[in-house]
Amino acid sequence: GFVHDSIPIGQDVMIYYRGVQAWLHGADPWSASVVVDHSTFSYAGSPATTVLFGPSALLSEGQFTALWLVLTALSALAIIRRLHLPLWWLLFPPIAEALYSGNPQVVVLMLLLAGAGRAGAVADSIGVALKVYAVIPLLGQRELRRVALALVLTIATFVLAPSLWINYAQQFGEISARLARESENGYSAFYYPALLVPTAIAILLLWRRDPKVAAWLAVPALWPSTEFHYSTFALPVMTPLLAVPLAFPKALVPPIAIMVYVLWRFAAAPIHERLQAWEADWSASQRPEA
Repeated sequence: GFVHDSIPIGQDVMIYYRGVQAWLHGADPWSASVVVDHSTFSYAGSPATTVLFGPSALLSEGQFTALWLVLTALSALAIIRRLHLPLWWLLFPPIAEALYSGNPQVVVLMLLLAGAGRAGAVADSIGVALKVYAVIPLLGQRELRRVALALVLTIATFVLAPSLWINYAQQFGEISARLARESENGYSAFYYPALLVPTAIAILLLWRRDPKVAAWLAVPALWPSTEFHYSTFALPVMTPLLAVPLAFPKALVPPIAIMVYVLWRFAAAPIHERLQAWEADWSASQRPEA
């Protein structure tokens, strides 16, 4: 299954909390980790993420984990309501896994769906600062002002903690390699060249036809070291053709499913047109001659 008995509830947010604690105590935040069954899971959040999680230090690890799990659950409910989905979508495995682990992914998706206006723009900026790949859906919707605002917020975290950013830049290769190793190269096509190229082409073709849909699917399809819960990014554009395969916690399923979906998007219209033409021809042949 996608959740193991040995994995503590809220594992991901524990890692974030420990990364922040390490930073605030003068240590390297990317040395923070959680050990489960002799496996180590390390902190890999960006400096912007680390700064935004700074207030967590006001609480104990247990208190913050419980609070964040409640926020994650409320965010999931808000997403379901925003997208007008039945409540049972909370059981969609990528959502359920994120709810169990307390990963910020669900909160980020909720922020991106917050809506229009200044509040929505601020929410988008916070979402991008928490997870940098959240900028891709904004690009797909051509929300360039919101992208600029998110960039300003991220730059502000550099002003607040320049040494944190410098430390991150110096270790970026090591952090990325460790994340790839601990995620076993993740669920996307990124580390598999034979699959990466056709997946990237599919996303590019879809982007030309429907950039909004392509932008939501680009992250689970192509982002490096993705986790199972990254597939929640498909929720705003979900179809049965995507939902069924994305429910399975198997590596490389998301990019393959997304490629099949793109092929169907391009093939569906000609097939529908041909079927209509056949139906018209058949109907014409059944009319009695005058």
